[in-house]
Amino acid sequence: MEIIDLYDENKVLTGEKIVRGEPIPSGKYKLSIHIWIMNDDDKVYIQKRASGRRIFPNKWENPGGGAISGQNSEETFIREFKEELGIIPNIKNSKLIFTLKREKDFVDIWLVKQNFEISFLKLQKAEVAEAKWVSFDELNQMIENDEFCPTIMQSLIPFINYLKERK
Repeated sequence: MEIIDLYDENKVLTGEKIVRGEPIPSGKYKLSIHIWIMNDDDKVYIQKRASGRRIFPNKWENPGGGAISGQNSEETFIREFKEELGIIPNIKNSKLIFTLKREKDFVDIWLVKQNFEISFLKLQKAEVAEAKWVSFDELNQMIENDEFCPTIMQSLIPFINYLKERK
């Protein structure tokens, strides 16, 4: 049983806590993170949700997850990176690039520049079926083919916009 902190509409902690999975009260929000990882070849890391997942099985997505009570965005990012990939993120090449406000959560979008071989990862088999690096053209084709998890699309746009601004 995980306990999560609740935030107000301005992303300020309220001091209230609930058990993950319980309905979030009206006007309250939880904290989530999405992680976009790029390597030196400008490829994007994605992972396929396991077939046993309740929501969007066999769809591709980026790593991410929810904060637990007492964790801020960076701590959640580091924990989720380690849990989902089994390796340590390169903190000095990581940056919070955007925050989305959705109906029941704030989503902090992290960009990480890091190189690694997929074969070195220790993926959570119950959550992730496979992983790979893709070009932006491949990513766009997967989206057009409805292979990508629709809930991730909201964070993909700020990620791409951030990259365009940097060029």
